[in-house]
Amino acid sequence: MIPNSKFFQSDELKHDLNSHFNPPGLTNFIGVAQVDNDLTGVRGLNFPPFGTSLNRTCGLYLDGVYFPSKNVPVSFQWRPDRVIRKTKLDGIEYQTDTMLLRFQNVLIIRFRAKNTSGAGQKKKIKLQVNGGVTKNLKDWANWIPPMEENNSQEFDFSRNAIIYTAKNSKAHLFQSVTGQVDKVDRFGIEKTLHIQPNFQEEFYFYAILDEKISKAQRTCDQLNQKKETLLRDNTKFWDEEIISIFNKDDSNYSGHLPVISTKNKSLEKLYYMGIMGVIYFRRDNPISCMGRTYDTLMPRYWQTVTFMWDYYLSGTLHAMLDPSVMKKYLEYWMKMDIHTCFGSEYISGKSVGNWYSINDHAMVMMIKEYLRWTGDYQWLDSKPDKIKTVSQFFNDYVGEYKNFMSKNKLADYGGINNLLECVSSYVHEVASLNAANIANLKYASDLYRFLGDKDKSRSFLNSCSPILDALNDLYVDGKGFWRARQPDGTLLDVRHAYDFFTVINTIGDTYLKDKQRNEMVSFFLNELKTEKWMRALSESDNDAMFSLRPDHQWNGAYPAWPSQSLIALIKCGEIEIAKNWLNGLAESANQGPFGQAHFSETIMGMDSNGARKSSAEEPWICDWTCSSNGNWFDAIVNGFAGVKTTLDGNITADPIIDDIELFGINHFGKEYDLTKSGLKRKK
Repeated sequence: MIPNSKFFQSDELKHDLNSHFNPPGLTNFIGVAQVDNDLTGVRGLNFPPFGTSLNRTCGLYLDGVYFPSKNVPVSFQWRPDRVIRKTKLDGIEYQTDTMLLRFQNVLIIRFRAKNTSGAGQKKKIKLQVNGGVTKNLKDWANWIPPMEENNSQEFDFSRNAIIYTAKNSKAHLFQSVTGQVDKVDRFGIEKTLHIQPNFQEEFYFYAILDEKISKAQRTCDQLNQKKETLLRDNTKFWDEEIISIFNKDDSNYSGHLPVISTKNKSLEKLYYMGIMGVIYFRRDNPISCMGRTYDTLMPRYWQTVTFMWDYYLSGTLHAMLDPSVMKKYLEYWMKMDIHTCFGSEYISGKSVGNWYSINDHAMVMMIKEYLRWTGDYQWLDSKPDKIKTVSQFFNDYVGEYKNFMSKNKLADYGGINNLLECVSSYVHEVASLNAANIANLKYASDLYRFLGDKDKSRSFLNSCSPILDALNDLYVDGKGFWRARQPDGTLLDVRHAYDFFTVINTIGDTYLKDKQRNEMVSFFLNELKTEKWMRALSESDNDAMFSLRPDHQWNGAYPAWPSQSLIALIKCGEIEIAKNWLNGLAESANQGPFGQAHFSETIMGMDSNGARKSSAEEPWICDWTCSSNGNWFDAIVNGFAGVKTTLDGNITADPIIDDIELFGINHFGKEYDLTKSGLKRKK
């Protein structure tokens, strides 16, 4: 079954101002917006190069009172094509549907009020609007988008519109309400609804960003002419977009993904939500110097930026769905100094941020995934920068650890901002990335043996043992966790999930002893795993007091950490534990695509029976969703479906769930179906 927009809809999440809540976001593949904790409010209308940063607009006043002050719960339901908000007050059922018009700088809200009171009612509605618009090509490589203060304001009374105009750039924010209105002034747009018993009244709100007022006015007129079909057309657009993900012959992508079939609804939900959690980051913005890109966070932070770490975590999905874009990214990053940044920004094309220590391993594994699914070995001889071949770049990434080597024969991966950012003890010589170096060397050895270079293969393989010997000095025997060695030689216990799953997933099936694997699993089950989610850091860790950020600390976890942990459990043979965890994890997807972090349910009350998404506000600072959602696809295809490939193009599958089927596995330009009778190539 290929899903549609409705399949992805979240539960109805009821919240008020007392809630810890991260409201849903929307995209139209060129920009984003986020609904506010309000019946009508929206924030962060950002369609690069046009931005309003995190500014709010379209706040609701009902009968002269700011609606949030009533503290009436509002239900929020996200779908890819819209966000539906509902509430009931004084015998009136209110509903708003918010959408972004495809590939245009336009937000639309349909406002409906149905009278169920039994008597006619008159309701005064005011939508208070705000500006802050800018057109900016320079300042997007930042954690929040750009804006301009002190916009000028004017009115278009014939269209019930308020226009904010930037003083330092060519940018206008045109906001309009349909139908008859009572007043348009500097604060907003007012109208009165006369609602008869059992009848419904509706109107539309438009927010349009453009460099010319005349173009915004023309867009407004066009929207008015077809307003009754806007939401229906947007649903059709998204339904067709979803179909194209899986349709080899009519795809919007350079590849396609397999369709899953299983009676396990939790597995199905996690599979498709993981996919949507990458699709929602696709950007086809015409100002991109790279063409198509995939952002990492939305709808608030680091817009236009791709983090290498997150892209790598969704590497299997990227390699199968959009390999030409993945190849482009890899070549782009090869021409950058990846030891001075965490990613790149698509408007300027420049590197962004501080160095993330994962970058070398991420590049090696992304090259591996690209080659694994495409078989494009000729690419290794190409020269992205006209000087070095891809093979030479690959060799450099594999061997880069030597430049960070300490006297202890392990690489020192820097300070807190190079690693997990909010775990102060997880610094310098850490187990995870040193184990990853072994995995890099082992893959390089296998690759060059396949390519016929036995000497190079042997050289890479011989470099593994010294790292492994030194790595074991960091292990806490009998406890299942690892230590981080500091420059002065001090060893700090760090009870963190990142060592658990990274060490197992990189070297666990080759270099770890059974006793060590069993101890690590026991540590994970006793100190990190919860029924619905997990903790990134043990509550017993000495660093738990350092930070409240739930992506890497004691109170929650980043969205790829449960999926990475599932892969680790499967690699350790803990099949039943992995399968039994699925139902709880799937309930945490009741809120839509996984957020940048969810709180463990042991710390904060659940939302719709799942681990609650973290707020974007301080001290949590976690966005509504994150592109590493694609790691769930990895966990299901490579883990639960047991798909394995060889360098020479052979593909097999050994599922651990009996009825899982995958139709349309794209490998080396051929298609395969995994059915209950096995894996077969399509004719």
